[in-house]
Amino acid sequence: MVVRSIVIPQDPVRSPCLRELADVGDFQAAVDGWIEPLEIPALGVTLYVNEAARSNQALVNCRAMALWWLYTADPTSYPLILGDVVLAGSGTDDETGDVPERIVRDVFGTQEFVVQAKPFGVGPWRDTYARFGNVFDAATWCMLLTCSLRPGAHFRLRSNAQETEVRDESLRGGDRAW
Repeated sequence: MVVRSIVIPQDPVRSPCLRELADVGDFQAAVDGWIEPLEIPALGVTLYVNEAARSNQALVNCRAMALWWLYTADPTSYPLILGDVVLAGSGTDDETGDVPERIVRDVFGTQEFVVQAKPFGVGPWRDTYARFGNVFDAATWCMLLTCSLRPGAHFRLRSNAQETEVRDESLRGGDRAW
């Protein structure tokens, strides 16, 4: 069975790409070694990493770490993600194992991401001046602000899709309901 997946290179010069991976060998080739799965059950996706990345002293994959922060139910406990990674659907029940369309839109779609803040966790969410043209930069800044200003303001992302109006689905991070 062919699985539609997103390959996220560690090297920021190389762009993420949507690939169809047919078997375990394709996944291993994409991460350059044996694969280790990291589950994100709230979304029904799995992040596949090279299990030898730590011992091989691979570099940090900042984009994959930012996505982990953005899409996990507990964004404060994220692993150090090293090397190239593959993001695919979990393939449970009747699902195909393809990466969810929502994530494909976030990574490859044309939209603006706005960092929103809630001072001290009370009151309404407010847009900040921090706006980004891709989900990786937006999530990285959100993650950094959350970690450096703790305890205090809460942060999340709101996406402004160019073609569609903003829906609850457009909210990421913070206290988004899972």
